[in-house]
Amino acid sequence: MRAFVQRKAAPAGGPASGPGAARAPHAAVPVVTYVLWVVMADGTVPTPVYSLYAQRLHLSPPVVALVFAAYAVGIVAALLVFGGLSDRIGRRATLAPALAVAALSGAVFMTCENLPGLFAGRLLCGVSVGLTTGAATAYLGELHPDRPRAALIASVTNMAGLGSGSLLSGVLVAYAPSPTVLPYAVVTALLLPGLALAVLPETVAARKGRVRPQRLSVPPAARAPFAAAAVAVFASFALLGLLASLSGNFLVQGLHNHSHLAVGLVVFSAFGAAGAAQLFAVRLPPRTGLTAGMAGVPLGLALIVTGLSTTSLAVFLCGSLVGGAGAGTSFKSGLALVTAHAAPGRVSELVSSYFVAAYLGLTLPVIGVAVLLANGTLMTAACVFAGVVTVLCLAGIAVTAAGTRTATT
Repeated sequence: MRAFVQRKAAPAGGPASGPGAARAPHAAVPVVTYVLWVVMADGTVPTPVYSLYAQRLHLSPPVVALVFAAYAVGIVAALLVFGGLSDRIGRRATLAPALAVAALSGAVFMTCENLPGLFAGRLLCGVSVGLTTGAATAYLGELHPDRPRAALIASVTNMAGLGSGSLLSGVLVAYAPSPTVLPYAVVTALLLPGLALAVLPETVAARKGRVRPQRLSVPPAARAPFAAAAVAVFASFALLGLLASLSGNFLVQGLHNHSHLAVGLVVFSAFGAAGAAQLFAVRLPPRTGLTAGMAGVPLGLALIVTGLSTTSLAVFLCGSLVGGAGAGTSFKSGLALVTAHAAPGRVSELVSSYFVAAYLGLTLPVIGVAVLLANGTLMTAACVFAGVVTVLCLAGIAVTAAGTRTATT
């Protein structure tokens, strides 16, 4: 979480100064970007495989949702416990174990096709993502001459990785043998080029001392803008989490589409649109972008529900695109709003709290929808989810508008 904060050069023992970054080879930024991309892609590889696990292991939708939730638990735990690790031991020294944990996650999936194995694999995957996002984004900020552009590269790469992992897995599950093994084998092989980190310069001098867990707090002066941003990112990640975990159920039950590739396409369209939208969100004032994003998420959900009721995959995909774009805009704008209102020396704490809201949104609503799916109809679950998220977005828009009026008076 610290990684999304644009950091200044630190004194001795901290991040290296500009000249050190200037000596970095030209491939440094692409290598770190690739590492971030492949680890994020690893996070959504299981999405098209969930339906196979459900059939073979007789898993109900709530259990599948809990398996997905283990991923978010791993991310949050890694961010909170090891959020400052790369500041202590160095960027490369943190990214190397992150790649190893990602490879271990793939090995668990390939060898332990049972419920404990699924939980362990997803938890390990989340830990690798949590370790990588902070260290890789901070590394990019120190290697790239333009720190705001480096932050944008990291943010877009996050979403691009999440989308491409699901698409790659969908293709392999649909057209290749060993659908519960090959996707993990391929993404594990894709981790290997990350070994090029060994030749990159280190930008942080290792320091002794215990890594302290990340504090979570919201100063009184920042509570109003934080509330607007937190509600927006909770609702936005709820949509992304729904598609990443239960899109297979929606396609099979609502659209009578059993294609694993279609599942990958749905998730790719949502995360791809989220990444692309961030390129435009940087040009908007944070409150304007936040409002636009929160308007896009309910519109996307309306199209998704319409697609389900009319049995139209095209409309459902359009909803994924529109909702994903709204989610990406909300995420980027909310982060900008939060960091802009953080007091010096308290940015990391506020951003940490923001990401906790995001990952709670990624998991809690999905579990609720899964329970509704197990005890009711698909349309009931979809409509209840859409209604709750829409109310959250409207509340977020109202809080944002109130904050805008206060700022201009």
